[in-house]
Amino acid sequence: MSSDLVANFTGRVAGWLAYQSFRSPLARRSQWIHTQTMKLFRVAADRGDAQSLATYGFLLYFRGADQASKDQGALYIKAAAEAGDSRSQYQMGRFFEQGGSALLTKDDANAYRYYKKAADQGHPLAIQKMIDIYHNGELGQTPQTDKALDWSSKLTIENDGH
Repeated sequence: MSSDLVANFTGRVAGWLAYQSFRSPLARRSQWIHTQTMKLFRVAADRGDAQSLATYGFLLYFRGADQASKDQGALYIKAAAEAGDSRSQYQMGRFFEQGGSALLTKDDANAYRYYKKAADQGHPLAIQKMIDIYHNGELGQTPQTDKALDWSSKLTIENDGH
């Protein structure tokens, strides 16, 4: 059994345990359980569990107590986006579109790239953003009605459940 396989399995188990704890009503009432849950998410994320990368990153970024936590959260979200998580890809698009920190400077090309990755996977907010990009000529793209309509049809398909 290779060490990568063991790490992957450990990450999945830690991620599953973290999710069970995170969704438990006890987690909301106990600081100790919260702390242990965050440790499990980190173990799972550090072992490459994509869902845990995203969840841990979002928790750190949006609920972190300080800028260092937010910066670390952004790095986990980026790793989840690179692992193919569409929610994280959309969020990275927002980060690069808005800028606002030393780690996440405004970068239209990267914003477009991440929005497109998420939209290609059917993320509805990313598809809407692609419509806006091509309708309004945002993020360095020229207005292109045909591409806006193509993305619009994909949003309609997603909303219809097909």
